[in-house]
Amino acid sequence: MRKNKFIAGLFLISTMTATSNSMAAEEWVIPEKRVSAAAGLSDPTRELISGMGPPNFEMIANLKLDTREDMQRFTAMVVAQNPETMEGHEKTFNVKVASSKIAGVTVHTVHPAKVDPEFEGQLFIHLHGGGYFIGSGAKAVLEAANIASTSGIKVMSVDYTLSTEKPFPTALNEVVAVYKEVLKTVPASAIGMGGTSAGGGLALATVHQLKKLNLPLPGALFAGTPWTDLLATGDTIITNEGLDNVLVSFEGILSAGAKLYAGGHDLSDPLISPLYGDFANFPPTYLVSGTRDMLLSDTVRVHRKLREAGVIADLNVFEGLPHGGYMLTPGSSEFEGTFGDLKVFLQTHLRNK
Repeated sequence: MRKNKFIAGLFLISTMTATSNSMAAEEWVIPEKRVSAAAGLSDPTRELISGMGPPNFEMIANLKLDTREDMQRFTAMVVAQNPETMEGHEKTFNVKVASSKIAGVTVHTVHPAKVDPEFEGQLFIHLHGGGYFIGSGAKAVLEAANIASTSGIKVMSVDYTLSTEKPFPTALNEVVAVYKEVLKTVPASAIGMGGTSAGGGLALATVHQLKKLNLPLPGALFAGTPWTDLLATGDTIITNEGLDNVLVSFEGILSAGAKLYAGGHDLSDPLISPLYGDFANFPPTYLVSGTRDMLLSDTVRVHRKLREAGVIADLNVFEGLPHGGYMLTPGSSEFEGTFGDLKVFLQTHLRNK
């Protein structure tokens, strides 16, 4: 009885508040809050995120990236400030990287020190993130090396053409071309596919395209905080703006990246924003995000559409992580949880047949 009265009281208060604001605008103005790195993070991840500090919101949101040349200059600056090498990845993750071309597309094959017996004859096709305009070369291989080292599976990272060179559908067509070549030697059921951010979105878009082409689908997908809605209609695009000290804001970099990648095509095209596609018969999909990730809504909405389509979908949301935060500190519980669970997911769903 007391519990029912308490609930009724809360309902009365919320009703009174709503009534008093009935003439207010549809948009809500929320009071400012003071925040720090989430207490629930592992110690190394919390230390790193705390060290990053609050982002320069105004600077990022007001970046002028109106042309392809602007984006090229911005990309060059970011790469120069954060240099990475294949040799560095090999040493850090105890892997070997071999670069080649398949169907005219550059790929970087990452070999773990020892292939797990359960992954013999199987392959993970990795698609890197970076908003479609950054992340080629050694940057493309970082997450691929993470997956190869933690799972013990051979990983092929597709170094697709960036939107600063050619917009949609170039990257998508290149991934499909590589996949079709791989199918000549590896059965679809033995292939995993995916990546983080734009890489996760591109993996989902690739499956939409493979369905249209009536090609066999991969055995499993990894959609790490996937960029699935370039229209930016998700709730957390707004609610986590600024709290996500990786993406920070849709305005500026992300909005320019979306426009550049689409190249004049409709942003709601499922091959650009896979959220808007039909998820029937999709492969089992492993999804990851964080509570401070601006793309949390992109992730959970895809998860719900997969579930409604009857697809096996495993959603993992980590406390306090910003966009892609599970990759920030190798060895942390967030890193090991993400890629350890990915290994189990691949073991469960990939088949040599």
